[in-house]
Amino acid sequence: MNENWYDNKALLEKIDTLDSKIDGLRTDLESTRTLIRDYNNLRQKVEDTAGKVNMLMWLTPIAVAAVGVLVAFLNFIMR
Repeated sequence: MNENWYDNKALLEKIDTLDSKIDGLRTDLESTRTLIRDYNNLRQKVEDTAGKVNMLMWLTPIAVAAVGVLVAFLNFIMR
């Protein structure tokens, strides 16, 4: 008899083993999908925060200059 032929019991065991491996892969894929989704959400939040920080870094010197001009103007008027 050829070694590549299996009886029904051996085939069933191989199918059960394959089925459990596929279930493990399915679980791993689901957790990977969850991790990728969470990473994408976190990345979007970081990008949003970076945009706000950049806007603040741009507005701060303008606000300081505007306050300086206002103080100089008020000082000129009060004399």
